[in-house]
Amino acid sequence: MELDERIELYKGRLSRESFILAEEYEGNRYDVVAEKSVDEAKAFGESELTRTLMLISKVPENTGAEYVQSEIDRIPMSALSGFRSISRDKTTFFIRVFLMDRIPFEIIQRTRDFDFSRSEQGAFNYIVHAGVVLVDNSSNMVYSNKTCAQFCSIFKVVTPVEIIGDEDSL
Repeated sequence: MELDERIELYKGRLSRESFILAEEYEGNRYDVVAEKSVDEAKAFGESELTRTLMLISKVPENTGAEYVQSEIDRIPMSALSGFRSISRDKTTFFIRVFLMDRIPFEIIQRTRDFDFSRSEQGAFNYIVHAGVVLVDNSSNMVYSNKTCAQFCSIFKVVTPVEIIGDEDSL
Protein backbone atom coordinates (compact mmCIF):
# COMPACT_ATOMS: atom_id res chain seq x y z
CA MET A 1 0.00 0.00 0.00
CA GLU A 2 1.36 3.40 -0.95
CA LEU A 3 1.57 6.20 1.62
CA ASP A 4 -1.09 8.28 -0.17
CA GLU A 5 -3.51 5.32 -0.11
CA ARG A 6 -2.76 4.86 3.60
CA ILE A 7 -3.53 8.55 4.25
CA GLU A 8 -6.92 8.17 2.53
CA LEU A 9 -7.66 5.03 4.56
CA TYR A 10 -6.89 6.88 7.80
CA LYS A 11 -9.04 9.85 6.78
CA GLY A 12 -11.96 7.49 6.27
CA ARG A 13 -11.45 5.78 9.62
CA LEU A 14 -11.11 9.04 11.51
CA SER A 15 -14.18 10.59 9.91
CA ARG A 16 -16.25 7.54 10.99
CA GLU A 17 -15.13 8.11 14.59
CA SER A 18 -16.39 11.72 14.56
CA PHE A 19 -13.02 13.39 14.09
CA ILE A 20 -13.00 16.74 12.30
CA LEU A 21 -10.38 16.69 9.55
CA ALA A 22 -8.15 19.53 8.39
CA GLU A 23 -4.63 19.99 7.00
CA GLU A 24 -3.31 22.85 9.13
CA TYR A 25 -2.57 23.30 12.83
CA GLU A 26 -0.98 26.42 14.34
CA GLY A 27 0.11 27.61 10.90
CA ASN A 28 1.91 24.35 10.01
CA ARG A 29 0.70 22.01 7.26
CA TYR A 30 0.27 18.28 7.83
CA ASP A 31 -1.16 15.50 5.69
CA VAL A 32 -4.05 15.12 8.16
CA VAL A 33 -5.05 17.03 11.28
CA ALA A 34 -7.83 15.22 13.14
CA GLU A 35 -9.59 16.69 16.16
CA LYS A 36 -12.35 15.31 18.33
CA SER A 37 -13.93 16.86 21.44
CA VAL A 38 -16.25 14.93 23.73
CA ASP A 39 -18.13 16.16 26.82
CA GLU A 40 -18.10 13.55 29.57
CA ALA A 41 -20.34 13.82 32.63
CA LYS A 42 -18.33 13.45 35.85
CA ALA A 43 -21.08 14.14 38.35
CA PHE A 44 -24.47 15.77 38.39
CA GLY A 45 -24.07 19.19 36.83
CA GLU A 46 -20.31 18.74 36.20
CA SER A 47 -18.66 17.77 32.97
CA GLU A 48 -15.16 17.41 31.59
CA LEU A 49 -14.09 18.04 28.02
CA THR A 50 -11.82 15.39 26.49
CA ARG A 51 -10.04 16.58 23.36
CA THR A 52 -8.02 14.33 21.05
CA LEU A 53 -5.74 15.94 18.49
CA MET A 54 -3.81 13.89 15.90
CA LEU A 55 -1.22 15.37 13.54
CA ILE A 56 -0.35 12.89 10.77
CA SER A 57 2.59 13.35 8.38
CA LYS A 58 4.39 11.35 5.74
CA VAL A 59 8.12 11.42 6.42
CA PRO A 60 10.33 12.36 3.45
CA GLU A 61 12.68 9.47 2.59
CA ASN A 62 15.84 11.58 2.46
CA THR A 63 15.33 13.24 5.88
CA GLY A 64 13.64 10.40 7.81
CA ALA A 65 15.49 10.07 11.14
CA GLU A 66 16.45 13.73 11.50
CA TYR A 67 12.96 14.97 10.67
CA VAL A 68 11.28 12.64 13.18
CA GLN A 69 13.81 13.51 15.91
CA SER A 70 13.24 17.24 15.46
CA GLU A 71 9.44 16.82 15.43
CA ILE A 72 9.53 14.72 18.61
CA ASP A 73 11.57 17.47 20.29
CA ARG A 74 8.84 20.00 19.35
CA ILE A 75 5.95 17.96 20.75
CA PRO A 76 5.89 19.46 24.29
CA MET A 77 5.70 23.00 22.92
CA SER A 78 2.93 22.09 20.44
CA ALA A 79 0.97 20.08 23.03
CA LEU A 80 0.94 22.97 25.50
CA SER A 81 -0.35 25.52 23.00
CA GLY A 82 -4.01 26.03 23.78
CA PHE A 83 -3.51 24.27 27.12
CA ARG A 84 -5.88 26.66 28.92
CA SER A 85 -8.03 27.65 25.96
CA ILE A 86 -11.42 26.99 27.55
CA SER A 87 -12.84 27.85 30.95
CA ARG A 88 -13.62 24.39 32.34
CA ASP A 89 -12.00 21.08 33.12
CA LYS A 90 -10.23 19.66 30.08
CA THR A 91 -8.05 16.67 29.19
CA THR A 92 -6.13 16.75 25.91
CA PHE A 93 -4.48 13.85 24.10
CA PHE A 94 -1.90 15.23 21.64
CA ILE A 95 -0.77 12.52 19.21
CA ARG A 96 1.94 12.98 16.58
CA VAL A 97 1.83 10.29 13.86
CA PHE A 98 4.65 9.60 11.39
CA LEU A 99 4.24 7.43 8.27
CA MET A 100 7.47 6.11 6.78
CA ASP A 101 9.23 3.12 5.24
CA ARG A 102 11.84 1.10 7.17
CA ILE A 103 11.92 2.87 10.52
CA PRO A 104 15.37 2.89 12.18
CA PHE A 105 15.52 1.13 15.56
CA GLU A 106 16.77 4.23 17.41
CA ILE A 107 13.60 6.12 16.44
CA ILE A 108 11.43 3.20 17.60
CA GLN A 109 13.29 3.21 20.91
CA ARG A 110 12.95 6.97 21.27
CA THR A 111 9.22 6.69 20.58
CA ARG A 112 8.69 3.98 23.19
CA ASP A 113 10.63 6.02 25.77
CA PHE A 114 8.81 9.30 25.02
CA ASP A 115 6.72 10.49 27.95
CA PHE A 116 5.14 13.91 28.32
CA SER A 117 2.25 14.92 30.55
CA ARG A 118 1.37 18.20 32.19
CA SER A 119 -1.42 19.02 34.61
CA GLU A 120 -2.56 22.18 36.28
CA GLN A 121 -5.12 22.28 39.03
CA GLY A 122 -6.92 25.32 40.27
CA ALA A 123 -10.41 26.62 39.68
CA PHE A 124 -10.33 24.40 36.57
CA ASN A 125 -8.25 21.30 35.91
CA TYR A 126 -6.18 21.06 32.73
CA ILE A 127 -4.34 17.90 31.73
CA VAL A 128 -2.37 17.18 28.56
CA HIS A 129 -0.88 13.84 27.51
CA ALA A 130 1.37 13.76 24.45
CA GLY A 131 2.46 10.76 22.46
CA VAL A 132 4.06 9.47 19.29
CA VAL A 133 2.89 6.82 16.82
CA LEU A 134 5.16 5.42 14.09
CA VAL A 135 3.63 3.54 11.16
CA ASP A 136 6.07 1.45 9.10
CA ASN A 137 4.56 1.22 5.63
CA SER A 138 6.96 -1.50 4.46
CA SER A 139 6.11 -3.97 7.26
CA ASN A 140 2.65 -2.72 8.39
CA MET A 141 3.97 -2.42 11.96
CA VAL A 142 2.73 0.27 14.36
CA TYR A 143 4.92 1.51 17.24
CA SER A 144 3.90 3.92 20.00
CA ASN A 145 4.51 5.04 23.54
CA LYS A 146 2.13 4.06 26.37
CA THR A 147 -0.03 7.17 26.00
CA CYS A 148 -0.96 6.31 22.42
CA ALA A 149 -1.49 2.56 22.81
CA GLN A 150 -5.27 3.04 22.94
CA PHE A 151 -5.23 4.84 19.56
CA CYS A 152 -3.04 2.34 17.63
CA SER A 153 -5.99 0.34 16.30
CA ILE A 154 -6.82 3.25 13.99
CA PHE A 155 -3.47 2.85 12.24
CA LYS A 156 -3.25 -0.95 11.93
CA VAL A 157 -3.78 -2.44 8.50
CA VAL A 158 -4.53 -6.15 8.23
CA THR A 159 -3.10 -7.76 5.13
CA PRO A 160 -5.28 -10.58 3.75
CA VAL A 161 -3.67 -14.01 3.57
CA GLU A 162 -3.80 -15.89 0.30
CA ILE A 163 -4.78 -19.56 0.57
CA ILE A 164 -3.01 -21.86 -1.86
CA GLY A 165 -4.74 -25.12 -2.71
CA ASP A 166 -8.17 -26.48 -3.29
CA GLU A 167 -10.85 -24.41 -1.58
CA ASP A 168 -13.28 -27.35 -1.49
CA SER A 169 -11.01 -29.32 0.85
CA LEU A 170 -11.36 -26.66 3.55
